[in-house]
Amino acid sequence: MSTQGANGSLLEVRDLAMHFPLKKGILLQRQVGAVRAVDGVSFDVREGETLGLVGESGCGKSTTARLITRLLEPTAGTVTYQGRDITHLSRRGLLPLRREMQMIFQDPYSSLNPRQTVGSVIGEPFRIHGIERHEARRKVRVQELMEQVGLNPEHYNRLPHQFSGGQRQRIGVARAIALKPKLVIADEPVSALDVSIQAQIINLLRQLQRDLGLTIVFIAHDLSVVRHMCDRVAVMYLGKIVELAEADELFAQPRHPYTGALLSAVPVPDPQLAKAKRRQVLTGDVPSPTAPPPGCRFHTRCPKAQGRCAHEEPQLEIRDGGALVACHFPLEAAEIEETVPTAGA
Repeated sequence: MSTQGANGSLLEVRDLAMHFPLKKGILLQRQVGAVRAVDGVSFDVREGETLGLVGESGCGKSTTARLITRLLEPTAGTVTYQGRDITHLSRRGLLPLRREMQMIFQDPYSSLNPRQTVGSVIGEPFRIHGIERHEARRKVRVQELMEQVGLNPEHYNRLPHQFSGGQRQRIGVARAIALKPKLVIADEPVSALDVSIQAQIINLLRQLQRDLGLTIVFIAHDLSVVRHMCDRVAVMYLGKIVELAEADELFAQPRHPYTGALLSAVPVPDPQLAKAKRRQVLTGDVPSPTAPPPGCRFHTRCPKAQGRCAHEEPQLEIRDGGALVACHFPLEAAEIEETVPTAGA
């Protein structure tokens, strides 16, 4: 039986939405609106690739991750895994799926039970799914996992507070790969770590992907991290995807003005290139997801916005090079060179 959908993708997301109701009143609560955290997101994830999901805080990245893994029930849309619609599976129906879809969370400490030993934390998936019931054999498996992610197996009985931040994230990674999943959702897995430790975790994930054949959805706001990790990148703004392209193409030729603004803020190590780069500073704050602007949601902050943008919502369309872009007036070549001076390097 094929492990892919009809279009060759492991995961297919279509028109996914999550609207959190806003209620007013203490005794007789009534709904007065909704937070449109995710509002019509569609993308595919190819088997074996790493898809990056990037954007400013509050754009809906983490909510999308929880919808994919069914930690949240979507308001609308579908999630299809291996050709099977899993959008409304029951809790019992989701149990076998949990073995194949795992998450790595942002904060390695808050995602670990401080009263459980590391051995118990990593071995928890085995207990939940009834695998390796014999304690001695389970301990061997857990210690093998610890060694695989760069932890000392002799620290099996230590508690989470006895490890550094980077080591705690390795514990989270070990727990996520324990059942040999096909898909891993990494939700800001390095944002809480020092830069030097970030590189170690990124290298670990890449090595595990090669060794285990993992498919990864990598969520981040740091584009410099995404560049070294991802095959394709989807850029989110206020609950919607505004650009989706191969990573090399997106970093060399961003088409959406929002993508260009994000890239213009990425530090450039070469002083001459950094001096030549024009920093595009976005004006204003991100609009509230309870009342997103009509038309293009980015038009209130976009330097290229025109009258059409205020009333006509752009759709994701294929542009030159194969990128999907939701913009009426995408960046021109000269604007790209100013924003990303390393494009031709």
